[in-house]
Amino acid sequence: MSTQRTVLMTLLIAAAIGVAVYRISVFQKPTPMVERPSLVIVTGGSEPYWQSIARGAEAAGRDVNAEVKVYMPEADEDVQSQAVLLNKIDTDSVRGVALSPLDAESQTRLIDNLAKDVFVVTVDSDAPLSDRLCYVGTSNRSAGAKAAALVKESVPDGGKVAVLLANLSKDNMLERKAGFQEELIGGDDEDANANGTYEIVAYLVDEGNDKRAGDQLRELLAQHSDLACLVGMNARHGGLLLSVLEDEGRLGDIPLVTFDTSDETLGGIESGHIAATIAQDPYQFGYEATRVLASYCERQASAIPPPGNFSTMTIATKVVRRDNLDEFRTAEADREKKAEAAAKPADDKE
Repeated sequence: MSTQRTVLMTLLIAAAIGVAVYRISVFQKPTPMVERPSLVIVTGGSEPYWQSIARGAEAAGRDVNAEVKVYMPEADEDVQSQAVLLNKIDTDSVRGVALSPLDAESQTRLIDNLAKDVFVVTVDSDAPLSDRLCYVGTSNRSAGAKAAALVKESVPDGGKVAVLLANLSKDNMLERKAGFQEELIGGDDEDANANGTYEIVAYLVDEGNDKRAGDQLRELLAQHSDLACLVGMNARHGGLLLSVLEDEGRLGDIPLVTFDTSDETLGGIESGHIAATIAQDPYQFGYEATRVLASYCERQASAIPPPGNFSTMTIATKVVRRDNLDEFRTAEADREKKAEAAAKPADDKE
């Protein structure tokens, strides 16, 4: 009996050791597929918003030991300029691409072709029907709704509202517009522009052209002298709204709600001419998109999701008003200092 018990105990111990060895072999971190991957970030332009995405991507490259190249179209929001950059990517030497599609519908095939050879994620704006692996950015429908809530806060009695948009080809602009209209107007009719309290009198689409945006805005002001609120849905619109309204002698007459945090926009908040802006975090967009790409490069093939997998990394927005402006500026300046310090060669830090 004692011998049987000893044999049984020996078998149980051997089995336990076998299970432990198996678990270690199965769950240990996969061997990196690429030691220092080469990644490309393709923005939608070269203005400060896109430069912030680039700085975030470069910072992540240093942190995850990836080689990062940033391609910026010379013309902002120009689909053809961006397509030229995408087509020149050498997929034999690059392992991953993060891009901000300027026209999701027309660029889906191009993205799918890239995704056959390299890892692809979208950043800032999505191409949801493409074979990209992940979208990194704002929930734009939610951001649009947040802009509408700020309009209600700024003009609670209602009135006429006009909205500036760079385009209606980017997925983020379509989502932002839908969220704004749903929150401000409500109801079951997606095309309704009025509800008895608020009326959206115009969506001014400028295709990234400041002159066109200015001309459209001046014409609108002439047509609607009783405009209650203006909303700028893109980073460039804050400064543009301030400039045109000042030229027209209307600065301070019409509450403004904007997106992003250009110097002009933050100056407008400080002066009280902009009620609030919705701050996205383009630096973090670039950082996380690069980090996600690098993580795919480290995975074994069996751990990589299938193409077109609907994966989203949502980066929260923040409302910046006059009362939290200093806090926001301080936090941004601190992050920039840390990034600059990290980017300096070791010899320069001594």
